[in-house]
Amino acid sequence: MLPTSPLITRDSNASIACLTRPLGNFGIEAGEVDTVTFLSHVRAVASCLPAQSYAINLCGNRYLFLVSLCAAIVKGQTNLLPPNRNVATQAALAETYPESYVIHDGQEVDPRLPNINVLNLSLQLDHDDALDVPQINNAHLACICFTSGSTGNAKPVLKYWQTFTQSTSINAQYMLPDTSDTLYQLATMPAQHMWGLETSILLPMFHNVCLCDAQPLFPQDILDALSQLPEPRMLVSTPVHMRALTSDSATKPNLDIALCATSPLTQSLAVQIEAQFNCQLREVYGCSEVGSMAVRQTAEQEAWRRFNGLHFAITDDETLVSAEHLPQSVVLQDKIIAKDETHFMLAGRASDLVKVAGKRGSLFEINQHLLRFEGLVDGIVLDRGASRLHAIVALKKGYDKSQLVAYLRHYLDSAFVPRPIYVVDALPRESNGKLSKRKVDELFASLK
Repeated sequence: MLPTSPLITRDSNASIACLTRPLGNFGIEAGEVDTVTFLSHVRAVASCLPAQSYAINLCGNRYLFLVSLCAAIVKGQTNLLPPNRNVATQAALAETYPESYVIHDGQEVDPRLPNINVLNLSLQLDHDDALDVPQINNAHLACICFTSGSTGNAKPVLKYWQTFTQSTSINAQYMLPDTSDTLYQLATMPAQHMWGLETSILLPMFHNVCLCDAQPLFPQDILDALSQLPEPRMLVSTPVHMRALTSDSATKPNLDIALCATSPLTQSLAVQIEAQFNCQLREVYGCSEVGSMAVRQTAEQEAWRRFNGLHFAITDDETLVSAEHLPQSVVLQDKIIAKDETHFMLAGRASDLVKVAGKRGSLFEINQHLLRFEGLVDGIVLDRGASRLHAIVALKKGYDKSQLVAYLRHYLDSAFVPRPIYVVDALPRESNGKLSKRKVDELFASLK
């Protein structure tokens, strides 16, 4: 008998999701969805899925994503979670993974691929109040996620059911406050990204978190969505969204906890978030290959605290991460400096060392200084192998390039002050908050 683990460990009447709109074919109005109802939705959708091996899950509604993800797992299939929803990406996935189909809730789909719109399914819902939880083989390949492409092409990452169940148990110890109350969570990044998957999908399946299906984009929309949630509230986001929220003058709702990841967060921004939302903000460090692995309260701490269950083997050249729930060890791209057995500092990536005018510096540190500029909306410093560094920035109204240059000269050796600095309306961030290398390269080429 192969070892198994339950699909979900919530009580029968626990709130799994908070819906902002009715889902007619699912037989539910706007409001909270309990575990029993959720499982009936999973079984109903699973019965409609084709006999294929891979489900390309494009659902944008977070609850529909969760139901579709679990339905595919119950059916014995593997979810493919693409880095974007482009038709070209769908076609590439189908070519790499034969026996694929697309499951979605209204996105544009490659017409050559079989697809299912979950909103159009005629679902046969059982209304059994018994908590009948499917058991999933621990060795089942639940998902294939993909790296963000911030350092090159997106790469597949295999996620087995055991990895999800064990890593979520670890994550909850560091991400969630010490309360038995249900936390009503709003997330601003897509569920297909590893950060969104771990926090807004897996945490609600196994811990006292209720996901919200709202998909707000602009700061005021995010604040409105948060205000409409019951307390205690939880926000999961990225630095680019956090920066936009603090720049908005609107009154902020109180939060119980805020989580942030995907790119470096400055201490000044963390302090602002905690003050404006009257909460503790925890920044999480991780990568697609491992998942979340360390945390810090950035407003007060510089060092990261490694999660229990993860082991770092640190040398001068690299850091190797291993854990019982990982199928193999992973080499980190970031340079790790150990402070003690459980705490460490990040020193950028091995490739971040730059040499300008005979002087050596860290591109990571230079970018950290840029991000602290109070007039910055977004920005990045680039090394393009030229005699000078370059920067692409978006600035707040009332700030100009000369003010940024004066600020950087105060903190950086003149050799590392970028020249030229290109001012744009916005940087081409992905919905997960990251900058892909390809899009940055394209933007840079258009500005030269």
